[in-house]
Amino acid sequence: MADQALISADYQPPEGAFDGRVVLVTGATGSIGEAVARRLAAAGATVVILDKDLKALEGLYDRIVEAGHPEPAIYPMNLEGATFDNFPEVAQRIREGLGRLDGLLHAAATLGKPAPVDLYDTETWYQALQVNLNAAFMLTQACLPLLRESDRSAIVLTTDASGREGKAYGGAYAVANAGLEGLMRVLAKELAESSSVCVNSLDPGVVASGLRHQAFPFEDPQGLTQPEQVAGAFLRLLGPDGRTYHGQSLTVEPAPA
Repeated sequence: MADQALISADYQPPEGAFDGRVVLVTGATGSIGEAVARRLAAAGATVVILDKDLKALEGLYDRIVEAGHPEPAIYPMNLEGATFDNFPEVAQRIREGLGRLDGLLHAAATLGKPAPVDLYDTETWYQALQVNLNAAFMLTQACLPLLRESDRSAIVLTTDASGREGKAYGGAYAVANAGLEGLMRVLAKELAESSSVCVNSLDPGVVASGLRHQAFPFEDPQGLTQPEQVAGAFLRLLGPDGRTYHGQSLTVEPAPA
């Protein structure tokens, strides 16, 4: 099993750490995806923001540009309905339009419907596994050639304690997270001797997000860790200071509010 450790979210990248770098963020209009995308852009990265909601992507684009940061690239894509051919197309368009890729953050996820295995809806199972696990595999596979060409690059898979420990009634969401942990461990071993690509999984903990609200609709989100409070940990892993992490199952230690 991969090492498990805490990683602090109290992090500011050194000046110029992301200048000229290109990072692809899936689930970019979700709570954590947007927080990380905006921090990356503020640090100088050109962010490829991928999500299914074009209007929300355009809003995020405007917020980044209006803040004076590098212009992001919008990539509208519904991971649930994506086919095998769609993922190499993402990599090809990044190569043609931006010429490089230095980081890949998988932040897209769907909760599915928590239920016991013997009652779990089969269609929901397939949908959740497609978005949370299969798409992450196919996009990673498609992007690996570009990531290998970078002098330093990183892959971060956003996971959850349910995938590391097992969670009753977690259903497809928990199983997909367990699969992401397995994908990370296998890929880390394959990349260790053959490239400079670092790969890790990161559990942000209990964060005020759309997924959390879906699971606990009556919970007060103001009492939870906010997405901006965990974004620093993602930047650490995606930047030069993340080179010491590889093949690790990490959990965010939130920064003070």
